[in-house]
Amino acid sequence: VATSEIDAVLAEVGPRLKQLRAQRDVTLTELAAATGISKSTLSRLESGQRKPSLELLLPIAQAHRIPLDELVGAP
Repeated sequence: VATSEIDAVLAEVGPRLKQLRAQRDVTLTELAAATGISKSTLSRLESGQRKPSLELLLPIAQAHRIPLDELVGAP
């Protein structure tokens, strides 16, 4: 897989996280409480200022009760 493809997938994670949270009517504060991840980190993830990592994505997927690949939209 080309690096550009990986970067493209990673770039879509933030907007997907924000959309998912909005669809579920969950605030950053609520998600922070459910995941143990700070609000600022969650916000930076959603805005694309922070690259997603497994350590961050696994608790978010768990909190939303969805598979990790659905959260990431992996090819």
